[in-house]
Amino acid sequence: MKNKKITFWELVMLNISALYGIRWIARSTSDAYLGLGAIPMWVILMFLFFVPQALMCAELAASYPHDGGLAYWVKVAFGTKYGFLVSWMHWTALIFWFASFLTFFSVNATYMVGRPELANNKLLVLVMSIAIIWILSIASMKGMEFGKYFTSVGSLGSTVPTVCLIVLSFAAIVFLKKAPSASVFTVATLTPKLNMNSLVAISSIMFAYTGAQLAANFISEMENPQKNYPRAICTAAAIIGVLYAIGSIAMTMLLPTSEIQSSTGTLDALLRACELLGIPTLFVQVIAFGIALSVLGALVLYIAQPTKMLFGFVEPGVFSERITKVNEHGIPTKAIVFQATLISVLLIGVSYLPGVEAIYNMLVTMTALTTLFPYVFLFLAYGKIKREKEDLDGLYVMTKNKKLASTITYAVTALCVFAILCSALPIMGSTHENIIYETELIGGSILIIVSGLLIWKKSGLENKVIPVKDVKQTVPESEPETLGEK
Repeated sequence: MKNKKITFWELVMLNISALYGIRWIARSTSDAYLGLGAIPMWVILMFLFFVPQALMCAELAASYPHDGGLAYWVKVAFGTKYGFLVSWMHWTALIFWFASFLTFFSVNATYMVGRPELANNKLLVLVMSIAIIWILSIASMKGMEFGKYFTSVGSLGSTVPTVCLIVLSFAAIVFLKKAPSASVFTVATLTPKLNMNSLVAISSIMFAYTGAQLAANFISEMENPQKNYPRAICTAAAIIGVLYAIGSIAMTMLLPTSEIQSSTGTLDALLRACELLGIPTLFVQVIAFGIALSVLGALVLYIAQPTKMLFGFVEPGVFSERITKVNEHGIPTKAIVFQATLISVLLIGVSYLPGVEAIYNMLVTMTALTTLFPYVFLFLAYGKIKREKEDLDGLYVMTKNKKLASTITYAVTALCVFAILCSALPIMGSTHENIIYETELIGGSILIIVSGLLIWKKSGLENKVIPVKDVKQTVPESEPETLGEK
């Protein structure tokens, strides 16, 4: 039997790498989004949305320790057809995200080495982006017993810069009083404004808090997953919530919200702290390197997880066996190669072919909503499974009170639907632009869903549903104590 090699703290780091992004702090606190109103929203949505999501995923992973993760849980609740559809929506949305994210990383890497003028060199950015996607794709083929090194380093590359931001900010502004706070924190300034842009921003914070299910696709590679996974995800949730909230306070003490830019806000705030404390700016370049490592850690997980979920656990007959065949690590290697090739073609097209960039931007917009739909399925699946399964001793449960679980499920599902509706609000500058934007957003979502349904229909498979009570839960043989509510 193959040893499970992902330890508890490696699992905590894996979750942090997948779930935490320091870039969200600058984006949420800028005037274009929520400003100071982001600070209470990080705290409120942590408890209302993030924690319930994490606990639900912990319970599902403990009851059904299967590498299919989200797709498997939806399959248990609603059948094979919907398990496939969730995987399809997740994968298609991320394909276009990769190309834009890799370009963003490569451009920022030029600033990291102190040569920002290189950001205008299309060939260099293209070569860097393609090299990164292929190197990380090859690394992901070895499963998370190798990929965990990227995610462990990546989690430190994101959390350490945030801790530095917090320490330097409080040292300069609160303790040494090198300058007054750039922001005034009152009930009035901390109250989010209710307008189209702020509602979209609130939905963005909720989506920054999604992803608690990602690590579940590698549960077979974990040590004692039914004990370690729930504890690790709850530990990660606490760390992430604190970093977002305190990090937002630290940034807005150093910079007024009107000067915070989504792309450079973190480094601008650190530069300001270094200036106040007399620290060489080389320190900021080191921090930029750490942030780059956090991007690499997240990319490894995002390359492997959706591909493994879609191609590695798809029902036989939906795709050719040539692309779904997995290696000894449970990774569909040919699907990874296909994905890397597709992303490389997109990168080349966006860089050099006239008109492709506009088409690409349209495709990103078209797949935006489908990124969010899987979480509605996740919450609904948990609600159905919770109502019908037996809570066994020795397995983690969010609560043994099924009525309370149903109430929480309905509330979180409603919040997720609200966020989806907010993200589709018309926020463009003119009626004409709003019509185009809404057509791409809603039309693209329909196109992705319909295409997934057509692929399923072409396979000739029926939606196979097994009663939840007949799906076996796996109780660990050792340490049979109840990890959930007594």
